[in-house]
Amino acid sequence: QLEAERILDGLVKTYEAKGGSIIVQEPESGKLLALASRPNFDPNNYSTSNLRDFLNPTTQEIYEPGSVFKVFTLTGALDSGKITPETTFNDTGTLIMNGRKISNYDYETHGPRGKSTMSNILEYSMNTGAVFVERRMGRDLFKNYVQKFGFGEKTGIGLLGEVAGDIRRLSPKEKDIAFATAAYGQGIAVTPLELINAVSAVANGGTLMRPYVDASLSPSVVRSVVSKDATKKVTEMMVSAVTKAKVAEISGYAIAGKTGTANVPDFKNGGYTDDVINTYVGFAPAANPRFSVLIKLDEPLGKQLAGVTVVPAFREIAEFTLNYYNVPPDRLEKADGL
Repeated sequence: QLEAERILDGLVKTYEAKGGSIIVQEPESGKLLALASRPNFDPNNYSTSNLRDFLNPTTQEIYEPGSVFKVFTLTGALDSGKITPETTFNDTGTLIMNGRKISNYDYETHGPRGKSTMSNILEYSMNTGAVFVERRMGRDLFKNYVQKFGFGEKTGIGLLGEVAGDIRRLSPKEKDIAFATAAYGQGIAVTPLELINAVSAVANGGTLMRPYVDASLSPSVVRSVVSKDATKKVTEMMVSAVTKAKVAEISGYAIAGKTGTANVPDFKNGGYTDDVINTYVGFAPAANPRFSVLIKLDEPLGKQLAGVTVVPAFREIAEFTLNYYNVPPDRLEKADGL
């Protein structure tokens, strides 16, 4: 907890962000090892703080998570057999749906990627790929998996005032664009706790656990979400994404992770502002995860990408946790010359 608080303080200060959160969870049990948020307040001098700061944003505020949601889109599609790791699609970089344009974040600099794999969707964070997968699944099946992962319902953590995420746009009345953007985490909203709990379900082989902070409680299964085989396949894709991006890599360990950089909605005028929220979710060691981590940074100055802000912070807390619990390496690398 102290290390999470220290890293979060540094992150918010460095990027002059409005706030942020770090959650560390044990995937097998659901127990929370750290739960930190900023801005904070002094309970001994609370009258000097903003009333809004009294809320716990990990359980009482929702936000659009962005591309981290692609993990659940792919896991559901793998579990249902609508795709396999060998499935490919042709990336054109952009697509038009219901009169609106969907683009990959790097389309202006990179252009279309052409023939692409399911793993490429996570490696290059391809919005077009997430839409391809969602359309393979169909609206009803996609929504079913979103709900099975716990989105749109309270986690049951037992902390006062917990709210549920908002998935109301996944409605029969909505156009296809609502489901397409949800596939890459825009247009639906989650609590950070919902999000890390769903990540832990991927990490532990497909079981949604009730998160808890009360040490007198015992682990409690909510439901089975997906098969172990589906989580194994998507974990391999997440590890590949980390290996190619390199920023979150830790020597000797296979790390599974995914970034998300989501634009903040403009609640006054509609659409989105230029401000962003950075998120990183991950777990380690990938073969037998001891912990999962969520790091969220609200509106960093300069509209930074998650790879610049929260990914280095994830690596820092992951290294600390691996050392703290003395977790043995799961990726033995050959020494030079051998």
